[in-house]
Amino acid sequence: MGGGQRGPVGKIRNPVMTVVISCICFVYAIIQVWQMLNELKAFRGKDDLNPIFFFIPILNYIELWKLNEKVLDAKRMAGVPNPQVASPVLYLFLAMFFLPGDLNEIWQAASGGQLPPAT
Repeated sequence: MGGGQRGPVGKIRNPVMTVVISCICFVYAIIQVWQMLNELKAFRGKDDLNPIFFFIPILNYIELWKLNEKVLDAKRMAGVPNPQVASPVLYLFLAMFFLPGDLNEIWQAASGGQLPPAT
């Protein structure tokens, strides 16, 4: 069902630890958001996602609102069975939790169920 042209599989992250460490170290949060968005952009092969917009006031809310549709698109490309994502409201407030979890699901489906070790 999936298929299509897709890019490289990204890094596996623990969503809970991503949130916890991000609350302690803001620089870590910035780096993780940047990396996750670039991985998603590379996997989808589309140029409709610019990570810098997530750090510009007002634009960041607009981009976060649209992020769940881009994640759903990536899940379809990876062949995730019955792909679902959180609502835009949840992504707006809890993206640091939902994005790593959804990306892990994408990477697992794209690599045929074989997950690389978490780092």
